[in-house]
Amino acid sequence: MLLGDKKTHLAYRCPACGSGVIGIAGDFALAGGRMLKLRCPCGKSHMEVSDIGEGKLALTVPCLLCGTEHRYRIAASLFYGRELFLLNCAYSDLDVCFIGEEEKVSTALGKNEAQLKRLFADAGIAALSANTEDRRTELPDVGVLDIIRFLVRELEADGAIDCPCHNGEYEFELCEDGVRVFCLNCGGEYLFPVNSEESAQAFLSCDRLTLTEKP
Repeated sequence: MLLGDKKTHLAYRCPACGSGVIGIAGDFALAGGRMLKLRCPCGKSHMEVSDIGEGKLALTVPCLLCGTEHRYRIAASLFYGRELFLLNCAYSDLDVCFIGEEEKVSTALGKNEAQLKRLFADAGIAALSANTEDRRTELPDVGVLDIIRFLVRELEADGAIDCPCHNGEYEFELCEDGVRVFCLNCGGEYLFPVNSEESAQAFLSCDRLTLTEKP
């Protein structure tokens, strides 16, 4: 299987607003030990996934139930290969992370909400949250990430990326608005506002990239 062929859906429930947050992850986005962050649109929580090598992935998942972050290490074969794979909170024994096919992840997240509502009702809490509507974080498709990563690495190799410190080390990450290229030294950044492979292809004609200070 070629790099970029493997992908899966993943979800968690935001401890701040109670919403289910659903996203997608692919092996290319995680290549080279890079970290993927699945953020809740409320801006108060995120889940982290990174490839730690030797066929394993590390996940950090915020927990609505115990208020901590749970850390897991799982085999890539489980992450990409199961119709549904669940990770739970050791304190409550309820599921906090949902990985697999989109439909099965959505169904499991719905069952989780029902469990939580019953649990909260038994404890005398009127509602799970003010807004428990599941939220889909619009992450770029893995094909888009392939294009952006190729472009950034090519420009970096050619010395065609500049930033305020003029001596940067460059990385990129997914965010709600697209893909952010940034300097690890000075924080200069450039945002690719991409939402389709066609829009990402337009950047292939770019021969220079200038990062600017955050406003």
